[in-house]
Amino acid sequence: MLKKLWRLIKVYYLKFFRVGGTPHKIALAVAIGFFVGCIIPIGLWGQTVVSIALAIKFKTNPGIAFAATWISNPYSVFFMYPVFCFVGSHVIGSDYSFHYIKSSFMQILNNFSWGELFSLGSHLAISFFVGAFIFGILIGAIGYLLTFLLFSLYKKRRASRIAAKSKKNDDLR
Repeated sequence: MLKKLWRLIKVYYLKFFRVGGTPHKIALAVAIGFFVGCIIPIGLWGQTVVSIALAIKFKTNPGIAFAATWISNPYSVFFMYPVFCFVGSHVIGSDYSFHYIKSSFMQILNNFSWGELFSLGSHLAISFFVGAFIFGILIGAIGYLLTFLLFSLYKKRRASRIAAKSKKNDDLR
């Protein structure tokens, strides 16, 4: 079982790094996906549509941009969304407590209804989007930098391995 999981991870690792494109284009796709994943709440097709549209607009890989939107998933939103609201509320001057925000979100997530969601009011929604925009830019920038560095390093190592292999083949002739 563990061997199969490791092999699966290795296959997707290699597929990810062997995707075509420059490190800039791949990193830009990751940044777009992270930004969109923060800004647009999960459960809506908006994340998919917007990330793919932006990836096409900026001529990057739409698959990578779409996959990067998964930064917001059913497991991470329980932490991410209250933090977005908390930071956003402090930026706009509402100063909601983290406990108030988290309990409001938990109440909605445990007993979802549109009426319950709208009862929170625009003040919490504005706090969410302000915080999400700030974190979207921050997480997108970090994702861009890390992906750019990793892909640049991978491409250099791969080029040096190919050059060494070519030199070895030339020496054998």
